[in-house]
Amino acid sequence: MSKKRKKRAVLWSAISIVVLAVGYIVYGYGIDYYRTYYACAGVRINYYDYPVQGIDVASHQGKINWKAVADSDIRFAFIKATEGTDFADTSFTRNQKEAKANGIQVGAYHFFRFNKDGKPQAECFIRNVKPEQMDLPPIVDIELSYGNIFSSFNKEKIRSEIFNYLRLVEKYYHLKPIIYTNGKTWQEFISSNFEDYDLWICKLCSEPQLKKWTFWQYNHKGNVAGINGEVDLNTFNGSYDQFVDYVSKNRNENKDTLNR
Repeated sequence: MSKKRKKRAVLWSAISIVVLAVGYIVYGYGIDYYRTYYACAGVRINYYDYPVQGIDVASHQGKINWKAVADSDIRFAFIKATEGTDFADTSFTRNQKEAKANGIQVGAYHFFRFNKDGKPQAECFIRNVKPEQMDLPPIVDIELSYGNIFSSFNKEKIRSEIFNYLRLVEKYYHLKPIIYTNGKTWQEFISSNFEDYDLWICKLCSEPQLKKWTFWQYNHKGNVAGINGEVDLNTFNGSYDQFVDYVSKNRNENKDTLNR
């Protein structure tokens, strides 16, 4: 073998080792993260303290019987609408229409991709979600999961793009979006940066200890009539009357958008 070929072989061998090492570290981090994240299926809550119950769904739930869901005292549903810059959930239109028809208050959410700029992600959501399809403010799902943990990222860059997303969505709908996140992502990206936004927090093993939150995702393995398989369970931080006021307030603020 020539010297040139030997050097090339050594170089590729070194590159392969580095790639494998990085892959192993990232994979290990991902496994550790998910073990921690799913350490609990969920907690039992006191329905006297949290009487307003809700769910969040996406196309993987399949065809949902929304009348049966409503008959189970589910008051609100967060429904996946979009992801990244070009993905639209195929079940969103049907789900929001049938949920609203059965008296369930609807919120639409976008899954935020760390490796995409905020502006085109906001444009994707705006293209696919009409103001009249929502009873609750628009939601952005920001979490270290679904591949985001495997993306190389700069935290300051991501925070900047989250801000760009929020600003454009708020400008269009005349509503401040709700931020969904979990504990780890809240600490790394949300805390001290977006405190004036309503928070939908995922906390599976115990009640949230944060000073301020509006919605709480407390179970990833719930069972609700009308849905085949497991579904995420959520609650509102307040009484039923306070929830009605919350919905009414957001509808009134959204009138300018609806009348355009």
